[in-house]
Amino acid sequence: MVRFPTILLAGALLCAPVCVTAQTAGPAPDALGARLPQGVSPVPYRILDQDRLLRESELGQEILAGIRAAEAELEAENQFYFDQLAAEERALTEARAGLTPEEFRARADAFDARVESIRSERAQASQALARWSEGEAQRFFDAALPVLVQMMNDRGILALLKPDTLILGSDMLDVTSDAIALLDASGTGIGDDAPEAPGDSPPGAQPANPDDAPDDSPAATE
Repeated sequence: MVRFPTILLAGALLCAPVCVTAQTAGPAPDALGARLPQGVSPVPYRILDQDRLLRESELGQEILAGIRAAEAELEAENQFYFDQLAAEERALTEARAGLTPEEFRARADAFDARVESIRSERAQASQALARWSEGEAQRFFDAALPVLVQMMNDRGILALLKPDTLILGSDMLDVTSDAIALLDASGTGIGDDAPEAPGDSPPGAQPANPDDAPDDSPAATE
């Protein structure tokens, strides 16, 4: 599976318009005795597990299903090329007896060049898929952001932190399950303008059967 780096929400949330509603009660002291603004929770931060939010929310599962489908397509394409090149290599080996050393070397060099070209193309396809997957994950968090901001407004939360930023704390600080429920209930989607997953029908595919191969194919025989 393509692995994409954690998408940080901190910057987006700090720039988001979190407008804490004023409360009738006076400001509450925090754990150190400082006075907090009205409407701010006595513990004005919570923990949000972004990986869980992506994995367990309905929208996140839709995003991940698309990524897995694109990965499966890339894997199938890679297998196609592997099988094709293996067949061409066998055909070239079988044709060797009927070729002069010079002819065989020319065809072998052409085959090696084709292998290198396909290897480079497959590496580029893998990198393109990784970039697309990262973009899909970012689109998910962009779509989820308004729901998270509203949750922060409603609860007087000033910051959402990643689990690995907390050294020690209560499980009660974790609002991931609540965020998942709110996101699912909101019906938030990612729209119809999603970029299409990278992928192609194997370009320049050469038939594995040497009898059907074009004359310039390294798998062709005389």
